[in-house]
Amino acid sequence: MKKAKHIINHILSPYSDKLDQQRCLKKIISLLPPKYNKYITSYQLKGEILFINVSHQAVKQELYYNKNLIFSIIKTMHNAGMCKDINPKKVVTNYKYSPKPKPPTVYKFYIKPAGNFEIKAKKKEINEKFEEIRKLLKRD
Repeated sequence: MKKAKHIINHILSPYSDKLDQQRCLKKIISLLPPKYNKYITSYQLKGEILFINVSHQAVKQELYYNKNLIFSIIKTMHNAGMCKDINPKKVVTNYKYSPKPKPPTVYKFYIKPAGNFEIKAKKKEINEKFEEIRKLLKRD
């Protein structure tokens, strides 16, 4: 019987390169200053371009101007023998405005007891019909 570790390795082997790449990108992003980390929504490496999506426009500009910081983190990791396959030549920061979701509207309604309504009819016949309806409603 095979061990669980071997089975998982066999299942994940076609995706091991992508998983390693995502782990390295996660390390690189986590080494950025905390003021950037909290606004980074996603990151992706396509070819030689590192795409970083942020949720604030000012952070987009700061990351664009401080991309040397990202390259120095990557260089430091290469010197330590880690993440050798990640060599971005360009860093692109994207910002997409997404408004805060609105809270659902709450509809308030009030239930009046059946049979408690005001009769405003002036004709006696109509008034009697409404009285019959009121009696029927109060009976249930």
